[in-house]
Amino acid sequence: MATRTGRNAAGVRPLPTWLLLLTVTVIGLNLRASMGTIPPLLGRISDDLRLPATAQALLTSVPVVFIGLSAPAARRLAARMGAEGAAAVLLGVLSLSCLMRFPAVSVGVLLVSAALAGVGMGGVSVLVPGLIAHHLPRLPGLATGLYSTAMAGGVALAAWTAGPLAELLGGWRPALGAWGVAAALTALAWLALLPRLSRTPAAEVAPQTRRRSPWKSATARWITLYTVLQTVVGFSGLAWIAPSYVERGLSAQDGAGLFSLFQLVQLVAMITLPPLTDHTRDRRPLLTVSLVCVALGLAGMVAAPAALAIPAVALFGLGIGGSFSLGLVLIIDAAADRNEATQLSAMVTLVGYIGGASGPLLLGLLHDLTGGFDAGYATLLVISLVILCIVPVFRPGRGLDAPLPSPPAGSPDRTAEASPGEG
Repeated sequence: MATRTGRNAAGVRPLPTWLLLLTVTVIGLNLRASMGTIPPLLGRISDDLRLPATAQALLTSVPVVFIGLSAPAARRLAARMGAEGAAAVLLGVLSLSCLMRFPAVSVGVLLVSAALAGVGMGGVSVLVPGLIAHHLPRLPGLATGLYSTAMAGGVALAAWTAGPLAELLGGWRPALGAWGVAAALTALAWLALLPRLSRTPAAEVAPQTRRRSPWKSATARWITLYTVLQTVVGFSGLAWIAPSYVERGLSAQDGAGLFSLFQLVQLVAMITLPPLTDHTRDRRPLLTVSLVCVALGLAGMVAAPAALAIPAVALFGLGIGGSFSLGLVLIIDAAADRNEATQLSAMVTLVGYIGGASGPLLLGLLHDLTGGFDAGYATLLVISLVILCIVPVFRPGRGLDAPLPSPPAGSPDRTAEASPGEG
């Protein structure tokens, strides 16, 4: 319990809310940046190391696979040393993965780096919903919005600066490794805050209670299904929007412009929609709006791809950004505490990313079979309508084991105790 001096029973002053929000944002900014640096520099890397097409593809696909595979290990690490300590270790792994690229002289080193990057990215991603639920229970929507926006922004920033950094620093290796320095600084900052993060009033409440695995929970399975389908649609758009419009007659520059639009409107949705969930218990209206935007955008891309290119891509990106960030809010909502949130996040990450990686492959296969992208985007439209049918399941107060109690007055979203940084 906090004393009148603002310290807890252990004499540790809680972190202010603004610092917690800033920390979550900085972590998000680093968390996907290493995935954004390779595509713009892939031509230079390939020329230097004489990479075959298969190796080039592996550099972008290996991190996605290891994001999913890292989920169970991250959960076990958090159980052994606490989520805060585990996050520090995994941020260190992420930093190491990027720093390895400074002396990379072979594709083998780059592939090991890609795998370690996936472990670091995926592991921290598993822990963040639980950390938000634990340290910012009154502002889960705002924290999630900042975090997801920073993730998407980190990818865009890394991709935008990759070429100039390569020119400035004298090659693609330092351009790839620079984000390792940023991740190392983030890990050091997290370590500096660790004593106050690990010993907060919220951490001293009660012993853990044994709960059944989320794999046995119907709510967890619904959230996981939602995430898998949403990730299939989102990854497919990320991979194929620019190539599909170039094939339909647009210039490479115009195709890149549509891809940039797709990314930009995602940021708008991620920063605006999740904070609204801090003021209402029912997520279904916002989920419905987001998924309707996805469906309308995909319908426009199928029915009139040339005439409706800009509004269709904008609606698609707006809906995907909103549905992704709101999916993180669903994880926080369903969990009774930080430990449940970590377990559920591990399950969702494991299945969601491995399953979601099949989306680009599905569109590529349909393209080869039909000679165009219409069949692929029509399939994504059907998937988006299926996701829309799932939304009614997410009624307010639905937990993993049983309905959660109504939240106390002044806290519409969470039943947890007050944030250590608030008040």
